[in-house]
Amino acid sequence: MAASKVIRNLLFSFNFFFFIAGICILTGSIYARNHKAEYQISEELLPALDLLIFISAVTLVFGYLGSYAVIHESRCALALFFCGLLKMFLLLLAVGVLGAISRTERAQEVVKQHLELFTPLSEQPEDVQKLFQDVERNDFCCGMFVGHLDWGNSTLVPNSCNCTDTTRNCTVVEGREIYSTPCMVYLMTWMDRVSNSLVGVALGFGGLMILGMLFSLVLCCQIRSGKNSII
Repeated sequence: MAASKVIRNLLFSFNFFFFIAGICILTGSIYARNHKAEYQISEELLPALDLLIFISAVTLVFGYLGSYAVIHESRCALALFFCGLLKMFLLLLAVGVLGAISRTERAQEVVKQHLELFTPLSEQPEDVQKLFQDVERNDFCCGMFVGHLDWGNSTLVPNSCNCTDTTRNCTVVEGREIYSTPCMVYLMTWMDRVSNSLVGVALGFGGLMILGMLFSLVLCCQIRSGKNSII
């Protein structure tokens, strides 16, 4: 009986904590996204913030479901809780694996080969050019792999390459001062940051999900056997 009460209390505390944490993180993440200028959140960080919003929402739902299952001793709710955690664990495992793979030299080489199809940039559709010019302005870079020459020639280099921040690496081309760092350098740095975030989230939440699944499985088996009262 004592063991059953301990497991019940642990599982309830586990889920109640995640329910409250899910509410707090979800509220804070949505507020930060809606006020990204105030918190100086760049466009590169938005995917990670969106991932945090999704994870916190799922955490809130599972926290509520787990707490309900413990309070009402519902085997059906516990089974749903266990299956949901299992699916989320497998999803996080896949995310962690993808995050680790994205850091390999082979994966980065595949990305480079795909992006090479967009050179010269001056021959791409107008929407693609505008998108890449936004990248150049935000990341203080020019071109993709070899600098301004990725646009075709020096006369086709857009104003987004103009060196407006003298603290950055710049060079003079035909009287214009432009950024000398290719954007691929920043892209690979961004990929490393995202992959680190993915692996960290997967490991952290994965470990907690394993504990939640173990507690829910034991409690479900005890309720089914009816050998011990957990009230």
